[in-house]
This record gives sequence, C-alpha cells and structure tokens, in this order.
Amino acid sequence: MPRRKWYLALGALLMRIAPLHRYRARIAALERELDDALHRDRLTGLANRLLFMERLREAIERVRGGRQKMLAVLFLDFDRFKVVNDAMGHQAGDELLVHMAGRLRESLHGGATAAGCGNQIARFGGDEFLMLLNDVERAADAVLVAERLLTALSQPCRIHGREVGTPASIGVVASGQAVEDAATLVRNADLAMYEAKRAGRGCAVLFNDAMHARLARHLTIESGLREALGTSQLSLVYQPIVDLETGRRSSVEALVRWNHPALGAISPSEFVPIAEESGLIVPLGEWVMRESCAALARWRRRDPRRAPAVISVNISRAELAQGARLLRLVRDTLQEAGLPPESLQLEVTEREVMRDPAATLALMHELRAIGVRLAMDDFGTGTSSLGCLREYPFDVIKVDRSFIHGVTEGPDQLAVIHATITLVENLGKSSVGEGVETAEQLAILQSLGCHYAQGHFLGAPMAESELVDTEQTLTVPRLRLLG
Repeated sequence: MPRRKWYLALGALLMRIAPLHRYRARIAALERELDDALHRDRLTGLANRLLFMERLREAIERVRGGRQKMLAVLFLDFDRFKVVNDAMGHQAGDELLVHMAGRLRESLHGGATAAGCGNQIARFGGDEFLMLLNDVERAADAVLVAERLLTALSQPCRIHGREVGTPASIGVVASGQAVEDAATLVRNADLAMYEAKRAGRGCAVLFNDAMHARLARHLTIESGLREALGTSQLSLVYQPIVDLETGRRSSVEALVRWNHPALGAISPSEFVPIAEESGLIVPLGEWVMRESCAALARWRRRDPRRAPAVISVNISRAELAQGARLLRLVRDTLQEAGLPPESLQLEVTEREVMRDPAATLALMHELRAIGVRLAMDDFGTGTSSLGCLREYPFDVIKVDRSFIHGVTEGPDQLAVIHATITLVENLGKSSVGEGVETAEQLAILQSLGCHYAQGHFLGAPMAESELVDTEQTLTVPRLRLLG
C-alpha cells in the first residue's frame, strides 16, 4: 500500500478509536467515583465502615500468617458531640467532624504510625471513628497512640465563631496471632470505649476479658428488670426521716429493692443506672410512686397515729423530662390512693435539676401548684449555685451524706456544713442531714441547727409491715456539743 494511503487508513482508524478511548476513560472515572462512594465517607473523606472492615480482615490474615506481629483497633467517640450538634445545629456538627477528622489524620500520621505503614482511619458512623494500627508490637504501643490522639483532640477548635471543646473516649483492643475475627475486634474496642466513658470520659481504656463478664451481667440485669416490673421480685423499703427537735418520725423515703431469682439481691446502685440507660427507669419510677402512695394509704387506715405524714419518692431525669405526663401521674396516683397532695414529697437530685434548669423550674412550679412537696436530694454534690436554693420552690434540702460523714474530719468541713444548714434554714426551707451513722454525727447536726436527719443510726430501711409496728416517736439523744 502506498505510504499516503496507509496514513489515510490509519487516520480513519484512529478517528473511530478515539471516541472509544474517551468513553473508556469516562467509564474508568465513573468506576473510581463509585468506588469512593462505596468505600469513603462523603463528609470527612475518610474510609467508611465497609473499607475499614476490609482492611481489618486483611490485617488479621497477615497476623495469622506470621507476616505481621500484631494489630490494634481504636474505637473513638466524642463525649460532647450531641451537645454541640443540638446547641449549634447540624451544620456546625458536620464542621466539627471534618475538623476532628483532620486532627486524627495529622496525629496518626505524624508520630510513630507513619502513613506508609498501612494504618487506616475510618468514620464508623455519627461521631464514632475507628483506627487500625498495623505497626504496633505491644498493647502498650496502641495505648500510647490513643493517648496521643486524646492530647491532640483536647485542644478546643473554633466553630462558627465559638471555641468548642472536643474531649473523646477511646477503647483499645490489641491482638497477636490468636486474633479474633474482625467483628469481634470492633465489638471489643467498642466495649472498651464505653468502659472509658464510665471511667470518667476523656481517657483511653484497654480491653480485657473481664469486660465481657460485666457486659453479660449488665444484659442479664436489663432483661431481668423488664420481667421483674410488676412482680414480687421488686419490693419497697421505707427509711424514717426524723425531726431532731421532737424525735418524731416526720416522713419516710421509699427505696426500691430487687431480689433476682438467679443473681439474688441486686443493689440499687447497680440496677438503677441500668434502668436509666435502658429507659426502664420510667415504668420503674411509676411503679414506685403508685406502690408507695398505696402503702401510705394502707398505713393510715391501719393505724393513723403511727402512720408517717409524708411519703418521699425519688424522681429521675427521664421522669422530669416527661413534663405533663409526670403531672398526670402525680394527680392520678394521689386520687387512686385517696391521699392529699401534701402527703407526697418528690425528691430530685441537684445534678438532675441542673441538666435543664429552665424546664425543671417550670415543672416544679406546676408540681407545687398541685400541692405536693419538693425536696432537693444530695445537695452539695452537683454544680448548682446557691442561688438555685432561692429560685426553686423546694420545701426541703437534703445535705449529701458525704458532708455528714466529713463533719468530724476538721473545722473546714464543719464550717461548710454549718454555712449550708444556716443558709437553707434562713431561706425558710427545711434541712435534712443524710446518712447519719454515729452519735457524734447526730450531735454535730443538732448543734448546727439541722431540722431533720436520716440514716441507719436513726432507723434502717424497713418493710411496709414493720413500719407501723415500730414506735412513731424515736428516742433521739440530746447530744448538743458544748462550747
């Protein structure tokens, strides 16, 4: 073929092939975009859950095959992200996540874990992030990386013109050749992260097998509590609150107890927080209120002279958050029991009051309008200002047992509790010293002018059947201090 015709034929062929090349390039670009959509988080650009689990499974195979000594997984959750998201909006929350993702990249790639080692950072969902470390030789190395991340995240960042703190909790799991499957490693790191939150937040916790035992017990208690509601497994005991001037039992506090068929007696300090986490605290609280008011009505019918004047019931944050439903419950319970409103006292802890001060204040005014009494429990352990004693319509302020137990430790502690009781009484409210266990503690409270006291020294919690069988007036020694 003459050279000119050969060039013409080649040119025609190239003209037909060129569009095909452009089409193939577009297909390749679309494939890359699809791969990014499948494996990348759109907000932060980090790997997503799918890609992370693929990389983790690959690392597990390398460890099992002896090509890698060990691996570690870090599960990170921001402690205050929801607060920022709710207060400043979702756009600010997204901006914070992007900012934090950048800090994680810089910190993880800027130290011992260099970018070329194949480590992986992923956004697992919401404000949860996962990190895969492939270059660690000991579990302690992974903990050091976690602590470095916490340091990097501890510095506040500026979001929408405001300084925002970003504390986080990290769970760490490290594994050698006996490595578990990918899902188990992530689950264990997640479990360790929740242990970090329970330890006080803002820290890193290394997973251990004992956490599984605690989790199993936690789940057993939660499922058992669902079954126990409304059965004889749950019961109430009643602890006297005593007038220190007259020695008379002025009221009683209802305290819930649980005797599990397999685990035996479970402390309220263990099952009440689980009830709060699971949402079971609301039906549990309703049961306590109805049963305690019914018990007071039965005491009054049986022996009006020895029956206490007031029954005191604890109210949780979840119940406070229900607002109008709590008001209806109080009205209905009093009507069912045939009790006057002033015979019911609702106890709210100082911490719960300060979680949503404005809403709590409005609800308390509505409760006072019904006629029920209000008490602040555990005063001195939270962050409320002394001004809240004046603003909130409390009838009673219960001084926390930690203060009572410390009154014998020195003049400073004594001065604090004296000032507290004086302020409470001068505001026209009644002070109650909680956790009185010795005659010396009682004597100090009497000398400081405390109105009421509660504790084992004055009367242990007792069953309904025992209460009216005990004397209504107790022998309270007059042990006022001299000098």
